[in-house]
Formats: sequence, structure tokens, C-alpha cells
Amino acid sequence: MRVAFIGAGSIFTPLGLYTIATSEVLENAEIYLIEIDDERRKLITALAEKIKRTFKAGFTVTSLESVEGLENYGVDYAVISVEKERYERWRLDFEIPHRYGIRQVLGENGGLGGLAHTLRVVPLVLEIARRVEDVNRDARVFIYSNPEPRVTYAVLNYTSLKNVYGLCTGYLERKEMLAPLLKADERGISLIAGGLNHFTWIKELRINGEDAYPQLDEALKKRPDFEPLSQLLYRTYGLFPSPDDNHIGEYLSFAWPLIPEEKKGLKWIERTRKEGDEVRRLLRLFLRGLVPRFAFNRFVKFPDVAMNVVEGLEGREKLQEAINVPNRSYIDLPEGTIVEVPAEVSPKGVKPLRVELPREALAPLRVQAEIQRLSAEAAVEGNVEKVIKAVLLDPVVHDAEAGLRAMAELMRAHLDMMPQFTEGDVEEIKGFIHR
Repeated sequence: MRVAFIGAGSIFTPLGLYTIATSEVLENAEIYLIEIDDERRKLITALAEKIKRTFKAGFTVTSLESVEGLENYGVDYAVISVEKERYERWRLDFEIPHRYGIRQVLGENGGLGGLAHTLRVVPLVLEIARRVEDVNRDARVFIYSNPEPRVTYAVLNYTSLKNVYGLCTGYLERKEMLAPLLKADERGISLIAGGLNHFTWIKELRINGEDAYPQLDEALKKRPDFEPLSQLLYRTYGLFPSPDDNHIGEYLSFAWPLIPEEKKGLKWIERTRKEGDEVRRLLRLFLRGLVPRFAFNRFVKFPDVAMNVVEGLEGREKLQEAINVPNRSYIDLPEGTIVEVPAEVSPKGVKPLRVELPREALAPLRVQAEIQRLSAEAAVEGNVEKVIKAVLLDPVVHDAEAGLRAMAELMRAHLDMMPQFTEGDVEEIKGFIHR
């Protein structure tokens, strides 16, 4: 079993390595750590060897500078988690639309910031996916790179890779948030949810197998301050959403005033950056022998999502509560849309399950399904018309001219990472309203 972590310097990789090391099914894997940054490659390689020794695992470790190096080894599973200049670019994705009065909560996966993010990350991941395709077109590919469903859509529709899955930890974060509210261990919480990544509806919520919705109702009566956007949606549609207010809020026109200041915009971006830095600091302490083995067992509540799926495929059958796949009537959304649903995972493959949702709860998702398609296709094709359509469909765009001018400025700021577009394309978008 050959597992490649592409963008191995990502904060996802250490948990993936820990999951492999502590799994009887996976512990003897051949691991390939692919990272172009020398410092990060050395760090993650050292961490892999340390984890191997600490947990007495049998896996092998090979570090590579590029995906092309896999041609000498082959690959069965590829985990893609790549980004360039993440925080610098994310700040622009938030700040530029904000200057035009566009109130997008995060500007990461929705709104104009999410569109700009798509236009520059899709070409990056698509190039990697095509290298994986050259090595083994039957490989199973897991995508963590955001905007994850749009990137997954592009890889599935513009390569011959067919076993491609988008993954996210959002459903686990929802459990962690609900656990203290419900006075439960998050590992005892289970859920069945469906929708789009970062905006799903929880159809079933259980604690140790028992229906937890009545308990949630009682808890929310005492906590009107807990996730006000989610509570509003719950009262309206009868289902509690996931993963949390600021991620869901990226897709709704009325979200901005309901989200606390510390959970949106630049404050959230900075918080996310600091959390990543703190993880790397702790990992360096682990390398120095200052973080004991038992700390992993105590603080790691859930396995890595990608390796959890691989474990199922390799023999330990399980229900994966959230996985992003092309819609095949799993939800009443357009066919081919990348939807997030539960799936049964076994050596036979990944079997997504249908989730029935109320018609009205699907309405905001239908708009985002179209934006998903348009933005992914625009990113691959360099299609200005599809960019414009995505801008004018977006619920957070309150004014057509402001939206188009903001998008033009965003694209100009990121043009060095959007080789599929030209300065002429930027001018066309900027002036479209006056044609």
C-alpha cells in the first residue's frame, strides 16, 4: 500500500502519519512525503521517522521534492493539501471586496474571495492531479485543498481520475462545538448530515446511539448566544446546520451581522494562522522529546479523515460520516455537483448514502451548486463569462457594479497565480456593467 502526501508540509500530514502508525491495517504502508519547501520537507520527514519510532510502526518513509518522483515508486492513495502564500492571499480575498461594501464573512470558500481562491488554486491542484494520473489513473485521490468541492469538481471533470474525494474536518469541528453544550464526549456524538461542504444539514444527531435533538433543544434554550446564525436556521428549517456560523455564513446574504467580530474577516484569518503556528511549535517540541507519547492518545480525539477512509478501503469497514463526491441522486441537487454525504467504506469501495432533506432547506444550496460549477469551470477554462455569472449569482454581492469591480481588482492582485487569465480579461470584467 503506497500513500503519497502531496504538500506534506501541511498541518494535515502529522495526524495522517499518526493515524497510520496506530492502525493495524495501515502501519506497514509505504509513505511518500512530497514537499517543495526544503525546510518543511525536512521537518515532516523527521516527524515521520519520530512517529514511526515512538509508536513502533513498520511503515517506510521516502521524501521527494516533486510529484514526478512518484514515477519511480507508484502510488495507490494520494492526499493533496497544497496552497501558495495562503495567508497573504486570503487577506486580499477579504480586504478587497470589503472596500467595495461586500460583506463576506471569511472570503475563503464563498463570496468573491472564495471565487478568487478557486481561480488560483484549481490550476495548481489540477497540475498535480495530472501528474498523479500519469503514475496511476486508478489511484484514489483525497483533496484537502480549499475551496475543496470546487477543486474536487475540477479534478473529476478535467482528468481521467475517477476515484477522487473531497475531505474536510468540519463535521468533527461541529461535534467538538456541540460536546460541551450537550455535556457529552465528542467521540460519543454521531451524525448523519447532507448538503454541500461547509453547509450541511444534520438529519440525525445522536449521543451514544440515542437521539440527541431533544437534548439540543433544551440546551439551546439556555444559550441564545451559541451560534446565532445556526440557531436561526434551525428555527426556520427544523434542522441544525454544520459546521459552524462563520463557514455557513460565507454562503448567505444575511449572515454578516449575526457573526461575532472575532469569528470573521481579518481577525479569523489571523487566528487561523496562529493556530497553525502553534501546531508546528508543538510538533517541534515532540521532535525534541518534550511531548510524550501519551499526549497523542490524550489529545487526538479523531483520526485523520483521509487515512480513516483508507483504513476502510483496506479492510476495516466503517461509516464515514462526511465525504465529498459527485452527486448521483444522493441529495436533490443537480447531478454531478460535489455534495457532502455519509458513505459506507469497505474494500468494495466508497458507497455514498442518500440523505433526504426538505425542499426549502435545499434552496440556498442550489445557488451554491451553480456557483461551484461555474467557478471550477472558469478556473480551468479561463472563461470570463463564467466568472461574471458566478459573481452576479453570489448572495453576498449586494450591487452588480461593486461586485464586478471588486472581482476585477481581486483578479488583478492575483494575476501572477492565474495564468489562464490576462489583463484584458480583468478589464472586460471591470467594464461589463457598462457594455
